[in-house]
Amino acid sequence: MVLKVIWAALRPPARAAIGALLLTGLAHAQTTVSGPVRTNQTWGARGSPYMVDADVAIEAGAVLTIEPGVTVRLGANANLVVSEGALRAVGTVAAPIVLTASTDMPGGSPAAGAWGNVSFLEGTSASTRLEWVQVNYGKGILIQGASPVLNYVDIRHSSGAAVQMDLRSSPSGVGLQASGNAVNGISVPAGDISGSVQWNLRGIPYVVAAGEVSVGARPKINAVSPTTVQQGDMIDAVLSGSRLAGAESVTADAAGVTVAIIAGASDSSVPVRIAVTRDQPAGKVNLSLQTAAGLVRLPAALEVIPARPTVRVSSMTPSYLRVGTSAAFQMTGTYLNGANIALPQDSGMTLSDLVTTETTANFKLTAVQQAPLGEKALLVTNATAPDTSATVKLSVVNGAPAVSTDPAQISIAPNAQANSVTLRLSSADVIAHDLSLALDDPDIATVSPARLTIPAGAQQATVTLSGLKVGTTMLTATSPTLATIKFPVYVGSIADGTVIGPIVSAPVDVKVFFAPNVFNGGVAVTGKPVGVQVFSVSNAFEGPTTISGKPIGVHVFGTAGAAVGEISTYSKTVGVTVKKTQ
Repeated sequence: MVLKVIWAALRPPARAAIGALLLTGLAHAQTTVSGPVRTNQTWGARGSPYMVDADVAIEAGAVLTIEPGVTVRLGANANLVVSEGALRAVGTVAAPIVLTASTDMPGGSPAAGAWGNVSFLEGTSASTRLEWVQVNYGKGILIQGASPVLNYVDIRHSSGAAVQMDLRSSPSGVGLQASGNAVNGISVPAGDISGSVQWNLRGIPYVVAAGEVSVGARPKINAVSPTTVQQGDMIDAVLSGSRLAGAESVTADAAGVTVAIIAGASDSSVPVRIAVTRDQPAGKVNLSLQTAAGLVRLPAALEVIPARPTVRVSSMTPSYLRVGTSAAFQMTGTYLNGANIALPQDSGMTLSDLVTTETTANFKLTAVQQAPLGEKALLVTNATAPDTSATVKLSVVNGAPAVSTDPAQISIAPNAQANSVTLRLSSADVIAHDLSLALDDPDIATVSPARLTIPAGAQQATVTLSGLKVGTTMLTATSPTLATIKFPVYVGSIADGTVIGPIVSAPVDVKVFFAPNVFNGGVAVTGKPVGVQVFSVSNAFEGPTTISGKPIGVHVFGTAGAAVGEISTYSKTVGVTVKKTQ
């Protein structure tokens, strides 16, 4: 009754004002929501706007549907999170869905980052879809291990990137827009893409703010050893890590430091040689390694330290010493002038004739016959470089093996045909032997190859000898690791009344032919014949065939090549005489 009296007493303008106020209040009716969504829900237009004052998390496979035209206002630090389930926010051009700050209303003053993220986590269902949605004044859309569909999503005034995603996600969609954000794009971190993903959001760019994105695991350097190098010095070091195969080059970010890859690189290590100029300032140096899988950097990988006297040996030749022998050696390195070289105790070796310079040390080592075999360590020190030393390895090995041929005595025919001869060591050796081969008279025979190697651990190699004319020559084998060896080579032939000796080895291609009626009597082969074949061209021998001595491989043939006698083969060094008996 009172209200009626008052209302009746009001003038028309007052009535209009109060009515407008009442209508305004009804128009701003709202629904407050927060907490987990574990059953399917729909936020409809009749409940809009929805006020979110704490995180809303979609869990347990639930689906949250937001209808076209709905406005969702989120308070400070409130987030809309899809943990396990789906978000279906599908608006229209005429009725978009708006996710914005709680202060985004008449008289309010919204600011970027006024609320949290729309987050799609690993449990996000593939049915998740945002379409014709505005996301205003938050911290952007966050995608981690998920693949939502985002069509015509407009992100404005975010304190971060419009969209942030990790390298496991494959979101898709078209028509994205971004304005007024810290980054108007899709921010992706540096790192490795280890699975199969798709970058299929269109409308705004993908942005890698810093670092590199690698498809597959990136190469990685875990350590450098050693980690220090002196000014003016050169050292060998190893970069160790993973996916380092195909290493192409190493660079340092210091002008006075150069790095070169040396032999032995693998997928997990790269040997390098590092050289530092004397004027390179001391301090940390960054290294970069280019591999087949990409470029990898290691900050502060190496430290250049002030130069100090250091004994170092970079090489020693030779690297071995035979028992019962003496040999001259030379070391190269730094701070060797006045150096002392200590031999291991009970090594069976003595050192003499030491002469040193700043970069070399020349000396003689002698090993007794009973010196223990194996690798020995020589210790190099110098009073001018205190607290430093260098160790050099030396192998003590058996005496040089003897060399022989197989066959033991070489006899070939003058027919230019190839004959195989084996050069054999008396025992396998711990070092390789390079041999140069030559014949004293190359008109009598030839040898091939002229150079060969018997590898360490092997015992033999094969050469080819070819006879050119009758005579005797010497096969000489020279080697820096073996004594010079000479072997006689006999190139033989037999004619009537001729003595060729000695003819050696197993039967060779030596034949004697007799023209018709030359011998009316028999044939005599005397001495200790080896590898002789006697032929009558047409007529059979009228007299007897006499073979004396200890014949080896002698064949006598009659008419038309029919054999009339044969002696078994065995080896001797012999002279041969062929003559008629009558």
